[in-house]
Amino acid sequence: MNFGLFFLNFQPENTSSETVLDNMINTVSLVDKDYKNFTTALVNEHHFSKNGIVGAPMTAASFLLGLTERLHIGSLNQVITTHHPVRIAEEASLLDQMSDSRFILGLSDCVNDFEMDFFKRQRDSQQLQFEACYDIINEAITTNYCQANNDFYNFPRISINPHCLSKENMKQYILASSVGVVEWAAKKALPLTYRWSDSLEDKEILYKRYLDVAAKHNIDVSNVEHQFPLLVNLNHDRDVAHQEATAYLASYIAEVYPHLNQQQKIAELISQHAIGTDNDYYESTLNALERTGSKNVLLSFESMKNHDDVVKVINMVNEKIQKNLPSS
Repeated sequence: MNFGLFFLNFQPENTSSETVLDNMINTVSLVDKDYKNFTTALVNEHHFSKNGIVGAPMTAASFLLGLTERLHIGSLNQVITTHHPVRIAEEASLLDQMSDSRFILGLSDCVNDFEMDFFKRQRDSQQLQFEACYDIINEAITTNYCQANNDFYNFPRISINPHCLSKENMKQYILASSVGVVEWAAKKALPLTYRWSDSLEDKEILYKRYLDVAAKHNIDVSNVEHQFPLLVNLNHDRDVAHQEATAYLASYIAEVYPHLNQQQKIAELISQHAIGTDNDYYESTLNALERTGSKNVLLSFESMKNHDDVVKVINMVNEKIQKNLPSS
């Protein structure tokens, strides 16, 4: 089991963007220096609202990579359907070289119809566009060259500079954004990153579909390690943890799930994430990891208002990881 961080970078009411970004920077710096049992940090992409103020996660990752020495850092969900794949490949290859292969490339299809329209992409061919983009990016990273002749891109063989050092060893993850994407990822044995806002039941359905498709196509996925993002807000007072998480999530849930009962959706998330007291999360988290085949756990402490409490929880988690490590 591997542990890391992820950052949604919501900007709550009466909070500046500088404060939000500084919280991410300070947490990553702290963990990189003092908490060796955390190995990764990933940044979320979101556009056009304060429910995620980083629209360029690879840019944020480049800053964090330059700030750190140990952590592997990258994008949680770099959207490729609405970006030119060659540009993403160039940035990924550059970050791979400059970070001494510490960059992680987490990719995603677009999950927002407005963004598809805004960036002038066709919704009716979205899955095909996503797959075409990925093929270009993967060819560029693994061979240092790429070319395309399909319905979406047409260009001759070009060199991606600087060349990617890691090539096929660059860590790639695919956001489990739809059944179609999950089925496609299974055929390539690509690891998933589950959407933090999906219910556990939906995550489990996607995992089972992944396994079914892999088996149908004789793809060995026994060593594939999926990622499970977990919101964390622990407090000796359960009500405080619930209130802070509710306040943090409310605007995002209203934006992304406007047709659902908002209170019920938030209550579902609170019950399925590590939100409450120290005694509320352990067994349920283990159950969630097992039901989704997850070997990597990504933690977000962003809903916790008190920085000292965040440090205490990080320290507690780090000690639990250390205690469960196999003795040498």
